[in-house]
Amino acid sequence: MDTIIGLGQAGCNLADCFSKYDEYDVYKIDVGLDAYEETPYGDFPKEGLYSMPLQANPESYEQACPNMKNFFKDVTGEVLFICGGSGDISGASLRVLQHLKGRDINVLYIRPDIDLLSERKRMQERVTFNVFQEYARSAVFKRMFIVDNSMVEQHLGDVPVIGYHDKLNEMIVSTMHMINVYNHIESVTDTFSEPYETARISTIGLLDFDTEENKSFFSLDNVREIRYYYAINKDKLKSEGDLFKRIKKQIKDNATDQTKVSYGIFATNYERDFAYTLSYSASIQKGEIDD
Repeated sequence: MDTIIGLGQAGCNLADCFSKYDEYDVYKIDVGLDAYEETPYGDFPKEGLYSMPLQANPESYEQACPNMKNFFKDVTGEVLFICGGSGDISGASLRVLQHLKGRDINVLYIRPDIDLLSERKRMQERVTFNVFQEYARSAVFKRMFIVDNSMVEQHLGDVPVIGYHDKLNEMIVSTMHMINVYNHIESVTDTFSEPYETARISTIGLLDFDTEENKSFFSLDNVREIRYYYAINKDKLKSEGDLFKRIKKQIKDNATDQTKVSYGIFATNYERDFAYTLSYSASIQKGEIDD
């Protein structure tokens, strides 16, 4: 994914986190963005920023969504479209994405804490969540990544109020970025193969190397496949004789008749080792639990 497009506050905040990596071109769409720069020759639009007119509800955002074909004229490569489903501006999502036809579109969908939403917001989130999944299953999108902020918070532990969302966003983006990096570089060894064609609904996570706990960012139902990405200090890869045996045992312990597992081992210069997970499902995931 070479282009990041954030829609709404949640999407734009995550897009900002991606902007610190040189690999991505970042676009942001939201209400109230400072999208123009004053010059002696008049106001000129800032590259990658689009200030959406304020609307009263999701339906109005969809109906009044402007033509953004020119805004996206320089978009190349794969696209990662980021949004949360509870914001009114998410109603414009499909209209915005219409202007990216012909490109490989991945969606990073951020689920808020459903229990804290108003009834109207819960209904909006449920509709958006299900529509995006149907588009992914029908291959309009290459893939949909689902992240539940509540689960990311659990993995982070105690997080102060000030900087709360920054910490969550940094964890999501760094995990997503590293998986993307390892998908594009050569491994020391791996057993990766092409994912199942129908398994287009995914989530990411971290693997605790010692406890073998998969700290998934969404509780994915009917997992068809899990990829494990081991980022190991290169000196350890040269010196620790039992390391490969431990990794293969972890992989075998997590394999089932229903779930295929594969792994890649990558050499790093970091002192600390990391492990990431990418899980796939072909099933529509549940929305909120009915009361």
